[in-house]
Amino acid sequence: MKNWQNKTKAPTKTIFCVASGPSLTAEDCETVQKTGCSIIAVNNSWQLFSDIYALYAGDLSWWKRYRKEIPVGQFRKFTANLAAAKSYALEYRRYCDLKEGFNSGAMAISLAAELGAEVVILLGYDCSLAHGVHWHGPHADKLRNPSEISVSTWHQQFNKTQDRHPNLHILNASRSSEIQCFPRINLEAAIAQLSSAAVPVQ
Repeated sequence: MKNWQNKTKAPTKTIFCVASGPSLTAEDCETVQKTGCSIIAVNNSWQLFSDIYALYAGDLSWWKRYRKEIPVGQFRKFTANLAAAKSYALEYRRYCDLKEGFNSGAMAISLAAELGAEVVILLGYDCSLAHGVHWHGPHADKLRNPSEISVSTWHQQFNKTQDRHPNLHILNASRSSEIQCFPRINLEAAIAQLSSAAVPVQ
């Protein structure tokens, strides 16, 4: 069990969004943790950290399955599902029309923008099934796992996310990724560029 820290700090100007693609490693998460930057974990990726600013999980089915495993009062919790927000006391954020589909990784980027981020660094954003579905393996208990169709849709949604935030500097530091719309950078280089970026947003 991780020794969770209480989150009282304001979000930083650089925010890491950490999705659950198979390229994500515990070592990279530990490296990110040490930067002091705010972290938005997507779905199960909160499990690889001892200190995050927020968890974003869009689907009601995910919250039904995992809500009892999530620490209480340690970080902010967001969803794109209104029923989940009402049932489990979550913050509701959906950055697209109700008729549009969404993916939680893209929604996490928009959340970072709302929180005042100037730079967003992505990890675990594979957007590909070439190396599996998640770092933790497939979801069980009848939860949906990615398919070729859903991955294709995600690419379109990431393009829309980039268009939605033209002034947000988004860097993709995932070890493996098929996303084309965000510049690629390795994690070490991204961290070297942080300099004084990890300060609270005023």
